[in-house]
Amino acid sequence: MKLDSTDIQLINMLQENCKRPIKELAAELNLSIAPVHERIKKIERAGYIKRYVAIVDIEKINRPLINYCSVTLLRHNTDYFKEFERQIRWMDQILECYYVSGNTDYLLKVISSDMNEYQDFILNKLSKLEMISNINSQFVMKHIKFKTSVNI
Repeated sequence: MKLDSTDIQLINMLQENCKRPIKELAAELNLSIAPVHERIKKIERAGYIKRYVAIVDIEKINRPLINYCSVTLLRHNTDYFKEFERQIRWMDQILECYYVSGNTDYLLKVISSDMNEYQDFILNKLSKLEMISNINSQFVMKHIKFKTSVNI
């Protein structure tokens, strides 16, 4: 599916607020409701929109401590990579995990309520994984920018 300018505008509008009524979207796009609804369904079926989510304020749920954790595995072995990725999927503190290039193998975004909770996570969960050789933590001092939308 090739996106036209109206599709792109619609996707950008949905990224900003996916709960806007279709009637509002249609009015802004100068279209009727039915074509906008069909465009949304077509865009979803084509996989341009993966899912709709609510973004939670981590301060309000008492998880304000953000840490980027670099992880290096003992060996570059397919079994180690697969097992590490399998294990960390079940760790709720980890919001994001990326396989990266450079001196480390993975970059994790971890949230916790405070240093004690983070220490408990490192000591009793992450460092228990036998395939890990090194963990390096970088704490976020100040949150400068956060966005989830992508300009198309």
